[in-house]
Amino acid sequence: MKKTFFEIQGFTWKARAPHQQDAILIDNKVIQHNGLITKRCVYDTEQEWCAAIADGVSQSPKAAQASKKILQLTSTAFKNSIPINFEYIQNQFSLAFSSDHQSMGASTTLALIHHTQSNFLSIKHLGNSRAYLYSLAQKFPRWFCLTRDHTHLEELREKGELKSGQNYASIYNILTEFFCADSSHLVNDQNYLEEYLTENEAIVLCSDGVHDILECHEWPLLNPTISIKDWLKQIKIKLEHCKAYDNVSIIVIRLKSTGQQNPTLSNNELGNYSS
Repeated sequence: MKKTFFEIQGFTWKARAPHQQDAILIDNKVIQHNGLITKRCVYDTEQEWCAAIADGVSQSPKAAQASKKILQLTSTAFKNSIPINFEYIQNQFSLAFSSDHQSMGASTTLALIHHTQSNFLSIKHLGNSRAYLYSLAQKFPRWFCLTRDHTHLEELREKGELKSGQNYASIYNILTEFFCADSSHLVNDQNYLEEYLTENEAIVLCSDGVHDILECHEWPLLNPTISIKDWLKQIKIKLEHCKAYDNVSIIVIRLKSTGQQNPTLSNNELGNYSS
């Protein structure tokens, strides 16, 4: 009998930046390393799981700690069945740094995805970390962006105030929404985006270190016969070729079945499985 399951894998990479300030959450583990691809995790479609990425704002103090802390809080809330409300997470985030005056203002983005039923996935984000869909709904497979950046530039775009062909200074990419270690900082909770995956479709979470350098139309296709690990290697090679400077974080979540070439799992391997 064919069974469908989710497979999850990713990496976070310092690239050419002086410090690693990104972090990722996979299999309830917060990871902040320099380019190693994580073990592959597999969950059947009845299991609940959560994955996320965070990009510490480099201009803020202790950005590396900020990205790790926001993921720890997200993981704790999910494991304890506490709704991941961004106003609540912001309050917990600010409290976590309240005893350390040097961390005042530590800031980070967050993009998360969690699964609770069937093939539906819930996506939520704050800042400019994004979610993308690998869709097979049209004649040819393609990637496209699911989320809207919380930046001044995006606000101008929504108002129709961007002029075609004009380059905008980096100041327009200033974040309008983010988590900050400051009790006076307010965060608006964001609505969930619900996505339903069919077999061999996928969701990608990534930081701006990816999408600022490689737009999704430049990403390789995620063919059913290619492993996520090999696809991630291709992305990393492309980023290296483009001389990526900013930290990079990316997670791939794909829906597969046991009847396909890649991979084949026996019944007792379905679950929290890493390979």
